[in-house]
Amino acid sequence: KQLYQRRVREAVVSTQSTGINGVALPVFLDVVVHETPDLGSISALFRKEHRKETVLLSIMMFTNLLVVFAVIMFVPLALYSGFCGGRGEVPPHECVEAETESLVLLSIITFASVVAVFIGLASAVKLGRSISFKIFATSGFIASLFLFKCFSTMTTVVIFFIIKLCVTSFNIVSIIVLPEIYPTCYRNMGVGLVNGMGKVGIMVGSGVVYALYYYSPLAVVFLFSGTLLVSTLASWGWGKETKSVDITDVRTECQGEDSSVDR
Repeated sequence: KQLYQRRVREAVVSTQSTGINGVALPVFLDVVVHETPDLGSISALFRKEHRKETVLLSIMMFTNLLVVFAVIMFVPLALYSGFCGGRGEVPPHECVEAETESLVLLSIITFASVVAVFIGLASAVKLGRSISFKIFATSGFIASLFLFKCFSTMTTVVIFFIIKLCVTSFNIVSIIVLPEIYPTCYRNMGVGLVNGMGKVGIMVGSGVVYALYYYSPLAVVFLFSGTLLVSTLASWGWGKETKSVDITDVRTECQGEDSSVDR
């Protein structure tokens, strides 16, 4: 702790000589190392004031990123093997050459990610975070239900475009919400935990969908719909709106002091 405090003081002294953005720091600036025992503990995230949001965000991040990467893995397989809904036959496990038409269709679905960046941001700013969660999760789930039926190739592309658009927009809103719900003192811990659950979803989505498809196309459709259903239920359980909340760092949440400072 003493070494850490000394390094921080050295950094402050160095900064005082140059200033920040042309403004010199006050000479009386003091740096104190917090000694709160559970400040860096993961248990802080599961206190009453943040428990519900932490659990729901972890669930939503896991399920959403699972579907994002499952779509990335599954769409090429579907286009090259003639996927025809959940009722289709198990495709042969063989290598095929990529055709120009399939690459064009794949590019169309991938372009949904670009569109989703703007839609997700606009929705979060204009409509709010909570309602955006519900809209994107519910729309993605409804779109996934159409995978149970066999449609034309172009209709299937449109369905995957909508799913990709919804889950990516959902992810954009999640990125906005994450730093808004935790105080500074354990924000990094909260963001790390939720993103960690997302990484687990990425691993599951990337590996499971390939194995399931050659076992049963119906199993893959159930994976998409079931995962998006869980995400939808979690989003409707989310009730905290951070769109217009004045973000201040309440130190009583961090160390029990009756004072507050700006984040």
